[in-house]
Amino acid sequence: MPYVPKVYDWRSDIIPNSQTFIAGGQSIQGGLTLGGVSIQSPEPGGRASLTMTFPELRRQSNLNASWTYSRVMNQSIMRVPLYLSDQLLASSAIGDAGYGNGIPWSEGQPWGSGENWAYSPSAALAAAALKGADTCKVDMSGLGRVLAIGHVVGFSLEGFDFAHVIMDISYDSSDVATVEVQPPMRRAASLGDVMLFRPKMLVTCQNPAEFAGAFSYGLFTQPGQIRFIEAMV
Repeated sequence: MPYVPKVYDWRSDIIPNSQTFIAGGQSIQGGLTLGGVSIQSPEPGGRASLTMTFPELRRQSNLNASWTYSRVMNQSIMRVPLYLSDQLLASSAIGDAGYGNGIPWSEGQPWGSGENWAYSPSAALAAAALKGADTCKVDMSGLGRVLAIGHVVGFSLEGFDFAHVIMDISYDSSDVATVEVQPPMRRAASLGDVMLFRPKMLVTCQNPAEFAGAFSYGLFTQPGQIRFIEAMV
């Protein structure tokens, strides 16, 4: 039977104050061989990356930070949500038609309870898309022509989560959008699947030692910048 990797959810109270999602190049740095030769790990379409920085985390988040430091040090696969930024489709552009199974609070910010995590607006695919394809069609008739180049969208397919940058987009007279995405589709998508406007992605950490911060006076910890690379599952 095929190997299914264990995936751990990013803790909801470890919230970044900045993030950047990049579709990436054709390869990532792979390290050194025993003979001292630098190698790289190629992947068709390149691997996506996600960079985050964080504020000080106070006592209520410290145990989750401790858990997270150890998880990323062990190269665990993490399911990380992309937080609201200009890379994501604004809540004001989605409106009631695309609320999905959650409702955002004022100015798109989450409630104190974190319930905004349930907010999952989406649009249905208008055609199937093959694994490895760099284009897909999505029915935007309920929302209008609000998707644009530079937006980050995603899919949840076969229990795994993927994020993509829109590199090109065109609309037909019925507002069905033909979308070019990078990286390319990691799983085949069927006609009944949806494009997510609050995507998550599966990642591993490239710099765990830089990310893990000290617990100053036992009262707070300051995570360093974290650099994620897309986990190929």
